[in-house]
Amino acid sequence: MKKLLNTTLDQIEFAVVDLETTGFCSKRDCVIEVAAVKIKSGEITEHYQSLIYAEHIPYHATRVHGIDMRMIEDAPSLNVVRNDFREFTSGCVLVGHNIKSFDMPFLCNAFEVEENTVCVDTLKLSRFLFAKERTHKLSVVAQRLGIKSDRYHRALDDTLVTAHIFLEFLKIGSSQFKVLKDIIA
Repeated sequence: MKKLLNTTLDQIEFAVVDLETTGFCSKRDCVIEVAAVKIKSGEITEHYQSLIYAEHIPYHATRVHGIDMRMIEDAPSLNVVRNDFREFTSGCVLVGHNIKSFDMPFLCNAFEVEENTVCVDTLKLSRFLFAKERTHKLSVVAQRLGIKSDRYHRALDDTLVTAHIFLEFLKIGSSQFKVLKDIIA
């Protein structure tokens, strides 16, 4: 772990992740979409996205992300997606906007990601880099940085926006951000 924390950022492969769920409780609610975007040496290299079958999607969840039962009726099971996702993100440092509070509990429960997995939270980076700003919501941060998106609250769209935000943050903080521990502290 210490070696990883002292690794220069250009040597690390990152996987920016996002989930869409049926609710906010990782023990009770289901993940119904997952996406990941890989970043290596400051470039987006590839992406992964999948809907996931669930027995039920509450109306309030569909209102947020637009995913309804028709969209997931033929989607693969969590078991299939879990294996694909874990293979895709293997060896990567995970990145996400509010990943520590929201995504990690779901990743640990549904995808069997280790609780002590090193991850970078762009929400925390935003609060550090833009300490005087009041709002650090993904869409607001994207707008602040001139990053455009046609749609929010879909996993692949949000991972792409977050990936571009992360890359901008690395440029903005380039004098301070040299090794991994600099962006997770």
